Formats: sequence, structure tokens, C-alpha cells
Amino acid sequence: MKICVMKFGGNTLANKQKLLLAANLIKSRYDDGFIPLVVASANGNLTDVLLDHAYSIAREPDKRELDMLITTGERVSVALLSIALRAQGVPSVSLTGSQIGLITTSSHTGADILTLKGDRLKKEMEQGHVPVVAGFQGIGENKEITTLKRGGSDVSAVFLAAQLGASHVEMIKDVDGVYSADPNKDQKAQKYEVLDFDEMYKLALNGASVLHPDAVRLAKEKGVEIRIVYYQTGKTGTVIK
Repeated sequence: MKICVMKFGGNTLANKQKLLLAANLIKSRYDDGFIPLVVASANGNLTDVLLDHAYSIAREPDKRELDMLITTGERVSVALLSIALRAQGVPSVSLTGSQIGLITTSSHTGADILTLKGDRLKKEMEQGHVPVVAGFQGIGENKEITTLKRGGSDVSAVFLAAQLGASHVEMIKDVDGVYSADPNKDQKAQKYEVLDFDEMYKLALNGASVLHPDAVRLAKEKGVEIRIVYYQTGKTGTVIK
């Protein structure tokens, strides 16, 4: 199998038009002979909306219940994306972190990934199905649903790429690459065509929100190339390797 790991950020799935754009991009990879493995974040600011609801009810909501609540955000994304793909003739299946066997530590609202247990993902892909996986979540060693640290969908995507032997992961973003400064605020900001992992890690630590620092560190450790891909064109803007 030619595996193509594609991670979609929340801003690229924020409305119907963007969901359909995402489905078109996934279909283009599928038509090129790849079996895409899609990792999706919650649509737009849905996670923040859910958190606001919880904190309007309780000053300190129970962390287990918070995980139960906010993992629904990614489930909305993967279900809608899978519906859009099936409507275009792509045999997809939406899956939660627990369904694929993404085992984490037992810490709620900030777990770390431990391992991938079972062969659900491989079986789906061997049958020609496109898995659309909920990022940012897994299942703890104690069988409880967990969420990763903020930005954890990036980490999920890199981890799954490494587990399945993919050479790279496409991070589908609403920006067309990594810049030396915020291009919306600095007209002199220049886009990097290529960055090494250490350079990107420093940028991420210093506030570049394109990638989570933990995802960059894991990508370096596992030898997984990261490509920043613009959601409107499907073109790679920056390669991190």
C-alpha cells in the first residue's frame, strides 16, 4: 500500500465549504493511487465552545468529564468528513482514537501517547478503506477516554505515520507555509521552503502556531518528514526534515 498521512487543522474544517475542499483534496490523493490516512481536528473553535459550556456550569469541571465532552468535537469532524468522502465515491470510515487502539497514559486533559494496539487501521486500509481518524484523543491504560495536550492532533498524525511506515505526513493548514514572522503583520516576512527539525522546533517554542513543538520533536525522533500543505491548493509550502 502507498500510504499518505494527511492531518487537517480545525480552521480547514470550519464550515461546509472547507469540509468539501478537504474531501476533494483527500479524493485527489486517493485517485493518485494512495490510501490516505486522515487525522482531523475539531471543526473551527468547537473545542473552545465546549470548554466554555463546561466552565459556565462549574468553576473546576471534573477532568474525566471534560475529556468525554471535548472528544465529541473531533467526532463531529471525522463523521462529516467521512460523509463527504462517501458522497464522492471514496470508501471511508470514521474512527475515534479508542477505536483504532491509540493507547495513552491515564492522565485526563493532557495524556501522552504510549502505543498503537491492535490492527484495526491496517485492516481497514487493506480493504481499501480511507480511515478518517479523530486526532487529539485516545484511550488510557485504565480504559477511559483521554485527550492529549493542546495541539495533540499534530502529535497523533506524526505518531501514526511512524507506526504505519509512512515517509512523511502532510499537515493541511490555512497558511501556505512557515514564515520568518507573521505575514499578516510583517510584510517583510519570508517563507521557508525547507527547515530542519531543530529550526522548526525553536520556531514552534517561540510562538509559531503552525506546528506543535511535541509533534516536531516526535517527527525528528521517528524520522518522519513534515510537509506544510495549503488547504485551498493542496500544494506543499514548507518541508521540515
